[in-house]
Amino acid sequence: MMDTKAARWGVWLLVAGAGYGLLLLPAWRALSGRAPHRIDDVETLDDAVEFCLRAGLSGWALVTHAQRLVHRKFVYYSCRNLWDTPAQAFRYGMGYCTQYNLALQQLLDRLGIETQAVTSFQVRVHDNLAWSMGHTWLRVTVQGEVRDVCAGHADNLPGQVNFTPVAPVLRVNTAALFLLHLGMIFFCGYLEWRALLTRQPLPAWMFEERPTG
Repeated sequence: MMDTKAARWGVWLLVAGAGYGLLLLPAWRALSGRAPHRIDDVETLDDAVEFCLRAGLSGWALVTHAQRLVHRKFVYYSCRNLWDTPAQAFRYGMGYCTQYNLALQQLLDRLGIETQAVTSFQVRVHDNLAWSMGHTWLRVTVQGEVRDVCAGHADNLPGQVNFTPVAPVLRVNTAALFLLHLGMIFFCGYLEWRALLTRQPLPAWMFEERPTG
């Protein structure tokens, strides 16, 4: 009986994986020629750790330094390369909030700074009032003080971000973020296929160059 259940779960996971792969196929083909993006000799998160350590900073100055590096590294806001882990998205310089802010979280964690990923299902973006989607960012603790930190805007600073949560702010772990990411794959995959089949352009917000300030 257990073997039968395990086999059914295996088949279900295989079918689900194939389905999500099919959703990502148009974007994967469109981005197949991309190359890693390098700034200040930083390509990978390993490089970023060394870059931040060389700065000789600590506390909120170090957090700011890391946040600005991640922002500059992600030259494209992208909801197309959803197969990338945060570290891979950092290497290629493209991703959406979950990817770039989790890349920042991994960087800060390796610098010995306490972080917690949080999300809200709706935020009001101060310079884009038409935006009505959710957002994931970090709450960072330095010497007992907690501040919101986000690499999504050039003018952001620890405790000073360009959005206001409208819905409740929720602490999220890896499992919750993975489920949210699957939802993004489903939604954006649908938009990719719709654009392909109707020969219409993608919504502009799905892939656009970010101002780096």
